[in-house]
Amino acid sequence: MLVLSICAIMSPVSAETGVSLSPANQSVGLGSEIVVNVYVEPDMPISGAQFDLYFDGSVLDVKSVSEGDLFSKTGNTFFDGGTVDNSAGTIIYAHSVILGKDEVTSPGILATIVFKTTGSGQSNLQLANVVVSNSTGAAVPITVGNAVVSISDTSSSGGSTDSAGSGSSGGGGAGDSGEQFGNIEFKDVTERTVNKGMNVSYTFKSPENPIVNVNFTPLKNSGSITTTIEVLNERSALVSDDPEGLVYRNMNIWVGKYGFATPANIEAMTIGFKVESSWMEANGVNSSAIRLNRHSDGKWDILPTMIAGEQDEYVYFESSTPGFSPFAITAVPDSSVISDDVSLEDSASEDYEDQTLDQNLALVLFIVLMVLIAKRGRDT
Repeated sequence: MLVLSICAIMSPVSAETGVSLSPANQSVGLGSEIVVNVYVEPDMPISGAQFDLYFDGSVLDVKSVSEGDLFSKTGNTFFDGGTVDNSAGTIIYAHSVILGKDEVTSPGILATIVFKTTGSGQSNLQLANVVVSNSTGAAVPITVGNAVVSISDTSSSGGSTDSAGSGSSGGGGAGDSGEQFGNIEFKDVTERTVNKGMNVSYTFKSPENPIVNVNFTPLKNSGSITTTIEVLNERSALVSDDPEGLVYRNMNIWVGKYGFATPANIEAMTIGFKVESSWMEANGVNSSAIRLNRHSDGKWDILPTMIAGEQDEYVYFESSTPGFSPFAITAVPDSSVISDDVSLEDSASEDYEDQTLDQNLALVLFIVLMVLIAKRGRDT
């Protein structure tokens, strides 16, 4: 998958907010996916934005339109991905607004659009009816930048299984997963600027996505890094077996390009996820049985998982992970939970018996010693 990052093209003269698509020219292969981020760089406080997008529907199909972090990192928002018409090649009235009087001045992504290339040729990606407003609803001055995509007849491989297999050891990259396209039920993509020492958190709000956030601490400045969640219909094409237990959802998680998510670049990696309470009730599963599993080096590993809370018909969890690759949310078998409990009780019982035996032995030795002392006293 190729990422077309949208960077702001600002006028040399200040006092205009930039909304633009880039690179200006890009070549991709037929059958590939393109992720386009609508990037906004405010020159003054803003609290809302809208846009239309026109493209060639004979060579591109919109797969999804999702909210970026421009406004959501500040407060509660209302986002609408607009009306998509792939035949006409349009996205009409996509918009986002902060609920309340809050405003933002930091740059960020207004929306992320995932396209699928369906034909060869060239397509303009053209923004229209772009409006950026402040908290009073007044429009602010803007500049707009567009892009062009050229699609060749050569099919995109989307990465090889071998490279993805290496990635499952901790160096996986977004777009190089090698996952079967038909197995991807939903794809969620978020982009962040990654600087050394900051606490980076990628948040996901789509109801189709069980992943709530992906977090880590960078060890170096890396610029703009994309995290991709591939929610799957079945287990990942990159693994050959299912993890132990009852599977809730399968997914691939990729951070950055291939080779980025390594201990040399990031640390303190955690994944927040959610499970429907109704699913647990229907399957007789307690929240203490939920685990996040990671596939690495040809096997599944159960990750440390803690309960983070419960809200809006979901139970939330957090797991630490040594890397990013295929994952599965499961409920461990009842027998595993029972055996753990029994082993703890057995251990406590054995410790108690050992302690009692030691105390009794000491008492016997003490009595024998006192008898010997008394006997020696009578003999003298």
